[in-house]
Amino acid sequence: MFLSRSLRLFIFFLFFSSGLVWGGSPAPLIVEHGPRNTHKIALTFDACPTGTPDEYDEKVIEILLREKVPATLFLSGRWVEKNVEKAKFLASRPQFEIANHGFYHPHMLEKDDDRVLRELKRTQALLKKVTGRTPRYFRPPYGEVDGRVAKLAAEAGLVTIQYDLASGDPDPDLSAKGITRAVLRDAQGGSIIVFHMNRKGVHTAEFLPEVIQGLRQKGFTFVTVGELLQNAKSQITNHQ
Repeated sequence: MFLSRSLRLFIFFLFFSSGLVWGGSPAPLIVEHGPRNTHKIALTFDACPTGTPDEYDEKVIEILLREKVPATLFLSGRWVEKNVEKAKFLASRPQFEIANHGFYHPHMLEKDDDRVLRELKRTQALLKKVTGRTPRYFRPPYGEVDGRVAKLAAEAGLVTIQYDLASGDPDPDLSAKGITRAVLRDAQGGSIIVFHMNRKGVHTAEFLPEVIQGLRQKGFTFVTVGELLQNAKSQITNHQ
């Protein structure tokens, strides 16, 4: 899920900022990364609907379980509908944090307020029903977000989570070695890295073990987004 340069410039990064307003209220929060003065990083995996019979990359999940790597999984409602038992299994594993990725995976910037809220609330209700968990975090489909969408997410009780490092795993022109090299080179303390777990990641299961090993060798510790932002709860509350 790639952001265009113009969209990236448009994103409000509010993690340690204050004083920004939206209609007289604090601006909604869009988080791209956690605190930089830490060795913690968050691996995140998107489960977007693909319209194919198999939207679950079992090898990716097996690697995370085997390596005992916490991760935040952004599940779309449509994906959950088609993969109910898999969603239940993922939610049963304490190392996985379940998060909201919209329902039909639309371009949110093109949708009116009512449609955006329906996407968010319908997914929240389904995730609660299927997994027993109520997500706190939302990742916009395609990484497309602005202040309006983030404000609507906040109204639905969600903090909008972007990323500062896109693995590029959906790109068939990128090799596993190239992705590994780029992730190990660009990861920083507090990074939120995006991958895919719906078989849209062409080489994800191939490069993931080496990425995990390489990041550990560089001294990084894996945490969920929630744990990464744990010390910033006051900032999140103030910007919702």
